[in-house]
Amino acid sequence: MSGEDIYDIFAVHYGHHDRPAADNYIGGDTHDNQPLDYYVWAIVGANKTFVLDTGFDEAMGKKRKRNLVRPIADGLKAAGVDPAGVEDVILSHLHYDHSGNHDAFPRARYHVQDAEMAYATGRCMCHGFLKTPFEEEDVVAMVRKLYAGRVKFHRIARIFIGTSRPGACSRRPTIPPRWSRVTTPCAGSRRRTRMSCPVTIRRC
Repeated sequence: MSGEDIYDIFAVHYGHHDRPAADNYIGGDTHDNQPLDYYVWAIVGANKTFVLDTGFDEAMGKKRKRNLVRPIADGLKAAGVDPAGVEDVILSHLHYDHSGNHDAFPRARYHVQDAEMAYATGRCMCHGFLKTPFEEEDVVAMVRKLYAGRVKFHRIARIFIGTSRPGACSRRPTIPPRWSRVTTPCAGSRRRTRMSCPVTIRRC
């Protein structure tokens, strides 16, 4: 396989929230504490870079009472990725912690699944419980990008990107709901972990 098909994957930690397990699961145990850490992902190749999800910003963190550890732009730059130069952003889904920072990627085309946009703009949002993890401004921002010609929709269940480079990932990915996972089985939890596997975006 050629060098241009090999990617380094960086897990960019940007947020944290101390919370009980009951906030993470429907019917979760009210006695257990299960804090969350928030990440976006940079998939960096020799000739192409993808960003997977765009997190939330400081204003949204305050609104949702989450701690912004650092802006995602700073975290991406620490991984050698300039957000202003990114041309492809993949959104696993449109929850507030995956689709914020609307102006951070001025050159990017956004890859979104058909079903997700339909869900976030359709009748399901008539139900308060279902729309809880969505933010109106995030969804409206994506509609504006659509009308600006900056959104590409996908119906396929798998998008092949390439192969991961050993020592590319800082932590095993958490699988986002409803759409995608990055299949990067790591051999540990060190900041840079050895791995060798296909990197794909796949329906869950």
